[in-house]
Amino acid sequence: MTQIQYYNLKIQAQGRVAVPTAVRADLNVQEGDEVLLVKDAHGYHLTTRQALIEAATGSLARTDGRDLTQELLDDRAQDAAGKDW
Repeated sequence: MTQIQYYNLKIQAQGRVAVPTAVRADLNVQEGDEVLLVKDAHGYHLTTRQALIEAATGSLARTDGRDLTQELLDDRAQDAAGKDW
């Protein structure tokens, strides 16, 4: 289980917040990169677009090597071939 870590951040001029070095390293971001502040039922979370995509698609990951997108396309093509448009 991941240990919870807390960081005290100070709101600076124009609402700017400095992201601590350790957090930037964990997120693999550097100056000029974009991050996302995501609000959900549990609060706010700072993340990257790539991490969010990986989290969303991770539950769909297959270990058997199947390409679910291609299977869906093949099924749709097969359905369309059977119809008399």
